[in-house]
Amino acid sequence: MIKRCGIAEVAIRVNDLELMATFYQEDLGFALHKRQEDAVFLEVGPLDSPLGEAGHPQLFALFSRGHDLHDENSVFDHIAFEIPPEDYDTELAVFQAKGMVVRERVWPDSLLWRGRSFFFRDPEGNVVELISGAAE
Repeated sequence: MIKRCGIAEVAIRVNDLELMATFYQEDLGFALHKRQEDAVFLEVGPLDSPLGEAGHPQLFALFSRGHDLHDENSVFDHIAFEIPPEDYDTELAVFQAKGMVVRERVWPDSLLWRGRSFFFRDPEGNVVELISGAAE
């Protein structure tokens, strides 16, 4: 069983990005973390974990449904669970051994935090991400 530290991010696609961003900021009090042309990342709260200590808060991400989806944009409609850095390689090997479709991503130095993730689909096709802060 994987040791999870907590939910790092939940991402959904929306029809009206401005309306939804305003709702979640004004009605639920989520702070703006980052804004892009077709996406808004809102801080839900602190992430009390190694990834959180590196600067990654709990995020709720809104992506415009009109954004053209490509395979490399697997951050749409997904949930991310954080795993400890020391367990990353073992867990990746476990999921690969199960024959699951896995895509890896290394998070760049351009972010406030560094880490790596792997993605796979659950039995109903939802994207699941296991993310880890960079090991020291």
